[in-house]
Amino acid sequence: MLAGKKPRSTLVTVLLWLCLIGYLLLLLKVILFKFDHDTIANILKDTDELEYTRVNLVPLQTIRFYLFSGRVGTSVAVRNLAGNIVAFMPIGLLIPLLRRDLSLGTTFLVGLCLSAGIELTQYLTGLGSCDIDDIVLNVLGAMSVTLLLSLFDLLAFLAKKIAQLARKALDK
Repeated sequence: MLAGKKPRSTLVTVLLWLCLIGYLLLLLKVILFKFDHDTIANILKDTDELEYTRVNLVPLQTIRFYLFSGRVGTSVAVRNLAGNIVAFMPIGLLIPLLRRDLSLGTTFLVGLCLSAGIELTQYLTGLGSCDIDDIVLNVLGAMSVTLLLSLFDLLAFLAKKIAQLARKALDK
């Protein structure tokens, strides 16, 4: 539960939902619709091309390749790995704010379902590669923010308790 939780106005709730919807649209644009309209149309029409869509179902295989193969430049590896983490960080912020709690389970499930849905769509349409490691990194990004928020919430709770104890000690 978020420290100092107060009733929230309808306007704030609507703005949070608009942020989530805007974020999801941007995410879909960046991941699925990164090509121009003609390229997307050609990819979707060419069903033979789907046979060659890159798929990785071995956990950590792509991550190990980027980190240890020596065949990928550092900037490419960092951009790919960090990009997958950073891309899902807004989920770790928006879901707890919308739900008004810091449920790691909820953040995990939303991050997992959203990421798996995107990867499945990439597989079925050929508009990208389907990689289990993308799901791992995406969920890690979402969870990292929720964990950080939980840590701040715990620190706020502890600071409040310490202040209360200090006041009691000074009152004696």
